[in-house]
Amino acid sequence: MSIRTPILIAVVGVAVVALAGAALATPPSGFTTNVLARGSAGELHTKHDGIRLSSRHGVSADVAVATVTIDPGGSSGWHHHPGLVVVVVQSGTVTFYDENCRKDVHQAGETFIESSDSPALAKNNGTRTAVVQATFIVPASTPPAPPTPLRIDDPQPKRCNIT
Repeated sequence: MSIRTPILIAVVGVAVVALAGAALATPPSGFTTNVLARGSAGELHTKHDGIRLSSRHGVSADVAVATVTIDPGGSSGWHHHPGLVVVVVQSGTVTFYDENCRKDVHQAGETFIESSDSPALAKNNGTRTAVVQATFIVPASTPPAPPTPLRIDDPQPKRCNIT
């Protein structure tokens, strides 16, 4: 999967979606996220070597980096992210399901992008622990509001029975 240019980040009802999804959310299981760092990047407007990263005029972004560990049989639960997430599989295998139950299998050394408001689920169907490094680029909130969440829980889609 490739990064589309330009990458646009917009704030669209994050709080409303977060509250609606939380009531019927499917919780993670055997899935641990350790946020290593988070900081404000302000407005993003940069280009180098054919890669462009930009936010809409007036929209600031936060960047966070996390290590995610998924136990054998573990699952992220159904969720989506504000902004986008660049995921690098460090070890093991991660199977990523979309809301229509289509799956993409990602091995160690592969990268995938999460960039949709639709629910998705990451699962470790293997027998070894999977570890991924995730870089989140999310719309920044305006203080005193709390920081934009890195994850928004969703109910399980009717078209997919994966948990």
